[in-house]
Amino acid sequence: MTGAAWLLLSTSPLAAAGWYSSSAHGNATYGVNRSSLAAFSYVIGNCAHCHEQHASIGGSEPAPASGSPSPYALFYDNNVSQTDNVCFQCHTGAGSYQSGGIVNRSYSYRAGNWNGDTVANEVQEFSFSSPSGSSHNLSDIMTFIPGRWNYTANSTACDACHNPHAAQGDPANNGTGAKTAGARGFPISRPSLHNIGTGLWGLWGDAANETMSAYTGGYQAPYRYNSTTNFEPQGDTVALTAAQDTTDFVSFCTDCHNPANTTIASTSLGRNLKTINWANEAHGNGAAAINPASDTTPPNIAPPYTDAGLGTYVLSCLDCHEPHGSANVYLLRGEVNGKSPVTVTTLTSTAAGPDGRSNNEWTYLCGKCHTKLGTGDGHSHPYYLPPNTSGCDSVFCHDSTVPTPVLYTACGTCHYHGATTISGVNYAGAAFPANTYSGHLF
Repeated sequence: MTGAAWLLLSTSPLAAAGWYSSSAHGNATYGVNRSSLAAFSYVIGNCAHCHEQHASIGGSEPAPASGSPSPYALFYDNNVSQTDNVCFQCHTGAGSYQSGGIVNRSYSYRAGNWNGDTVANEVQEFSFSSPSGSSHNLSDIMTFIPGRWNYTANSTACDACHNPHAAQGDPANNGTGAKTAGARGFPISRPSLHNIGTGLWGLWGDAANETMSAYTGGYQAPYRYNSTTNFEPQGDTVALTAAQDTTDFVSFCTDCHNPANTTIASTSLGRNLKTINWANEAHGNGAAAINPASDTTPPNIAPPYTDAGLGTYVLSCLDCHEPHGSANVYLLRGEVNGKSPVTVTTLTSTAAGPDGRSNNEWTYLCGKCHTKLGTGDGHSHPYYLPPNTSGCDSVFCHDSTVPTPVLYTACGTCHYHGATTISGVNYAGAAFPANTYSGHLF
């Protein structure tokens, strides 16, 4: 066994031939194929496309030359910046070192079948930044994961969610990003199962107990874009089948986003990780109900959800969020429940929402499932600007008789992950960030 092969297998026992050969990197047809190695006739999927045993091949170091030895004999450094690491040398648009290039589309495109998203590679997704967009911050991840689950300071931030020796394309085709029927792949590996030496770090979502169908309360997948019959993520027309095809992103995401992980020593954003208790939240396993319960005509909830189903539904995190980055704040998807646009580019916008609703930009998101958000329907809370500083118990928060113009407060003022009570009113389980924007990893 060569030194490079020994290093690869000793640091990650999951680089076994069966797993790697069925991964996106190891696929013999479209796997890793660094263009700068073309002169050396390495086959597609060869380990040398990522690992350089002596940092040189044929007497010189092929591009890109990082200038110093990199961990795990990789051809480039693991963590440089938000848009610069070993993975981004290939998973990018112009300048990709992958022969033929790589197209990585958003979840709204892949699962939601939404063609309105122009994002085509990972560097684009991780380039979104506040105030008009958002991305998972890789520096924060590298502050957070070392020491947890056997990750180290030499681990790549991308490895927190992906096992590079097992990750599959989704769709698992030739890397073009096309939505190919029957070509489902599984790209993620659950962070808490990363345990070097035990072989546990497998794919997540490829087993029945790793899908949203495992939630006995019931998971209803949203519609695909512009459809009232086909569900995410694969266009199924049977709700149970769609649940079986949807990865359990709740268990995956709450490895990090949970009540226990409250802070990160962030060097980039200087803010806390917002706690989320999915067991209690109304969009999670917690009970949800219409208030008042008799107010159901017309329905409060848009199809495929029903008013009668409240209290049983549990949502997947990716029903509303992109995993990598978005042109919206808080990684909000551009398409939700078969409808677009979802345009939430500021945290406290007073811009008018779609369809005549006056609840500002957040209605672009909430209105995709919650129908009764129009003026005077009892579900939109007006306030007069400038807002009274005494808090939400002020008459200015909920008094519709205030002088014109009447503006409407953002849904996220009261409804957000981790909410308990606002002025004595129980909003526990509401799903979106508060105006006390002290936290979130995004």
